[in-house]
Amino acid sequence: MRDQRPKLLRKLEARVRSRLGLPSPWMSTSLLGRELVVRWGTIRPETDYDDAWLYACLRHAEVVFDVGANVGGSALLGLLCSNIKQMVLIEANAEALSVAAQNLIRNQLSSRARFVGAFADETSDRTVDFWTIGTGAAGSMFQGAAVTAARAGSSQRVPTTSLDELAERFAVAPDFVKIDVEGAEGNVLRGARAVARGGKTRFLVEMHSPPELPMVANAQQVLAWCNEVGYAAWYLSKGVKLESPDLIAHRGRCHLLLQPAAWAYPEWLRGIEQSTPLPGS
Repeated sequence: MRDQRPKLLRKLEARVRSRLGLPSPWMSTSLLGRELVVRWGTIRPETDYDDAWLYACLRHAEVVFDVGANVGGSALLGLLCSNIKQMVLIEANAEALSVAAQNLIRNQLSSRARFVGAFADETSDRTVDFWTIGTGAAGSMFQGAAVTAARAGSSQRVPTTSLDELAERFAVAPDFVKIDVEGAEGNVLRGARAVARGGKTRFLVEMHSPPELPMVANAQQVLAWCNEVGYAAWYLSKGVKLESPDLIAHRGRCHLLLQPAAWAYPEWLRGIEQSTPLPGS
């Protein structure tokens, strides 16, 4: 049965369960026209900015690294696409990653998935303070991006990994990487230099601007990385190449497509606007 209770009541129950260390309840929902049973909060009822862009990129990929996988919403979307041969979920919040695994297993979608509990970084030889609470989607290395966790003093020491190290360990070359890491975008990219230099990988990057790293500074890091590895950045809401941080300086959150500089902007992304609903929704 679908949960027909008011959204506020469901949120209150989720908070109480989280405080008591109880898992979120299972609920029936649908995604891309397929009926699923998932933990409450996995599938957003409202279309997010990047859902349609993400789906389009997933439809043109075979090996995907889902960086900042949280409870597996993006992984479900990807693994419902028959073209995806392997998906690696990378998440620093062990509780969230456990829920992601449950969601995929419950819906018979785990056979093409790998799970990595770590913070995606430039190197694989350190630990970081990761600010999070429960399965919160806003977990971050920056306290300013994880306000609720910071107020509660809730952080964990988690090991780091890099995308280059994972690609070597699993003997795969991702052709698509989704990055949603609440301000640590530059860290992830600097750990993916070898992946990028392979010349076959697109990155969909959700850009953030925590107080510790304003959007201009974050964009400067990303553009510097692009120059280093021979990539170009495209500002998805406008469908234009990002030449300067000034174009997105006013944004608190936005989305960039990074791909080899010689590649044209994908025709299959043209016409997809911010917040376009998914097929079957």
